[in-house]
Amino acid sequence: MLRYPSRLRAVVLMCVAGLVLAGAAPASAAEQGNAAAAAAKPAFQLPFPCGTKWDLNTWGHNPALDLVVEDNTGSDALPVLASAAGTVSATYWNNGSGNTIQINHGNGWFTAYYHLKDDPAAYVRKGDPVQPSTRIGRIGTTGASTWSHLHYEQRYLASGDFTDESHRVPVHFDGVEYSGQAKEWRGVTSRNCAGTPAPAWQDCPPGNVCFYSGADGTGTVCRSAGDEPRSTCGLRKSFFNNGTTQPGYDHVQVYFKEGGSACLHRGWDEGRGNLPAGGRTIDRFQWRGEC
Repeated sequence: MLRYPSRLRAVVLMCVAGLVLAGAAPASAAEQGNAAAAAAKPAFQLPFPCGTKWDLNTWGHNPALDLVVEDNTGSDALPVLASAAGTVSATYWNNGSGNTIQINHGNGWFTAYYHLKDDPAAYVRKGDPVQPSTRIGRIGTTGASTWSHLHYEQRYLASGDFTDESHRVPVHFDGVEYSGQAKEWRGVTSRNCAGTPAPAWQDCPPGNVCFYSGADGTGTVCRSAGDEPRSTCGLRKSFFNNGTTQPGYDHVQVYFKEGGSACLHRGWDEGRGNLPAGGRTIDRFQWRGEC
C-alpha cells in the first residue's frame, strides 16, 4: 500500500500554486536570523496529542510543513492541538488555506494551521487563551487542499496580531529544526504532553448534540445531528457544538425517563454543562428553537 496518495508531490505543488494568500516570498536567511535573535522562540511541540507519531515534509513550501499521521494511514478528522500556550489571534476562511487559525504565542511568535475540517471557530474563537493541550480543530482538506493533511507554519512578526506567509521561519518541534527544500521526516513522536488533557466534550462534532455518562465529560457517549425519539444513555454531562441541523433550530430539549426535561442552549458557554444529578437516562431529545 502506498504511504501517500498517487502523484502526491504533483498535487502538493499544484496546491501551493493555487494558494491565493497575500504575502511575499518566505523571509531571507538573514531576516530569519534577525527575527530569531529578537526574541527567544517558544518551546513549540507538534500540534497533536502526546505520544502520537507523524510524518513531516517541506515539499514545495519550505519553511512550512505538511503533516500527516505516521504512514498516512488516515489523517482526516484527527485532532489538532495548539503547539504552545498563547491566544487565538484569528479564525478565518481563505480560498487557498481553507479553514485557518492563527495563534499569537507572545514576543512576536505565531503559528498558523491550514485546511482544518470544521469551521475555524468550531472549537476556539479569536481571543481565546490556549494551552499546548487545547484542541483547536481537526485535520481536513478545505481550501485548495485535495488530500487530508495539516499545513503548519511558525511565524515571527515583532508587532501586530495578524501574520501572513511572508513572516514564515523554520519550524522547530521539541527544540529540533525541521526545514530545508523537499525534505521529509518520518515517525516523529509528539511531545505535546504538558497541561491537562483536553476535555472529552471537545470530541463533539459541530452540529451534533453529545451526552456523556461521567460528570467530568468522560465515559459512554451518545451523539446525534437530529432528533432521537428514543435513546438509552445514562448521563451526567452534556454538550452540543456550534452549528445547527436545521435553520432556526439551535436549542435541544432533553426528556428523561425518570420524568422532567432540560433545555440546552447553543451558546458557547451555555451549550455544555451538567444535566440533573443522578445519572438520569434520556428518553428522547428534540432540536428546536427557544426553549
